[in-house]
Amino acid sequence: MQSLLAQIKQCFIVAELPVRLDSSKHSLNDQYDAQALKRLTQIALVLLGVALLLWLVAGYHGAFHLFNQFTPYFPAAFWQIVTFMGDTTFVLTLALFVARRKPELLWVLFIAAIYGTLVTHGLKTLFGTERPPVALLVGDYNLVGKALRNGSFPSGHSFTAFAFVAVAYYFFDHRRLRLGLLLLGGLIGLSRVMVAAHWPVDVLVGGALGMLVTVAAVKTAKLSDIGFRRPMHLFIVFLLLVAALMIMSGHTGGYSQAQLFAKVIAFAALLVFVCEYFLPARQPRIPDAGRY
Repeated sequence: MQSLLAQIKQCFIVAELPVRLDSSKHSLNDQYDAQALKRLTQIALVLLGVALLLWLVAGYHGAFHLFNQFTPYFPAAFWQIVTFMGDTTFVLTLALFVARRKPELLWVLFIAAIYGTLVTHGLKTLFGTERPPVALLVGDYNLVGKALRNGSFPSGHSFTAFAFVAVAYYFFDHRRLRLGLLLLGGLIGLSRVMVAAHWPVDVLVGGALGMLVTVAAVKTAKLSDIGFRRPMHLFIVFLLLVAALMIMSGHTGGYSQAQLFAKVIAFAALLVFVCEYFLPARQPRIPDAGRY
């Protein structure tokens, strides 16, 4: 019994979490990357500019068929997996992989999620635009997965994908990784057109808003340290766990062929969480002086 209690006391969530949160708070304040925020803002403005130009030249539905016609060139499972990567539950599940190492990322992502919910749902309610399956005739487009009806503008999946990309872009200062993240975000956004869930304008605006909201979230996170208190951190982690468990219970967002892929990622994320938060921390290995 004493041995068990000793092991519990050595767990990260008991012994090290407060110290890690305090370190994370200072890291967020000390490592302010203004250049990264500037680049994200510039990319977002470019996306908004392209969206405006497309709308002025070709209308709200412009360029949909230009992209959607190529959907059959790749298996339906591919598009379903890629587009599900923009689902909120999937993005929150991914955050479990870095929950212990970068609590500051979780805090920014949490704020961005709040801002994003208000912005995207507000605009969807305000405009109430029809999606391709409603506006187009059957057979005039390639549909993959469930046929969605209303709330087309802006694209929520694109917003979520680019918000996560922007958060990761900010916290991981590696040129190739940042480029890869942007390309992945673009592919997820493109998939929304390929599965006939959104118009290109929806995707461009959704992606831009995701980046702008993340920039605002980073600046907001620096104003309050509530996200680095143990109760709030554990509450955010709890939300991530709920998202992972939703996927494990069969949530696919209407894209059933993505289920296996999503469950593998969710299982891995849950395993990482259990190992990093509840297993006793491994002590650093001390070299044997007798070997030298």
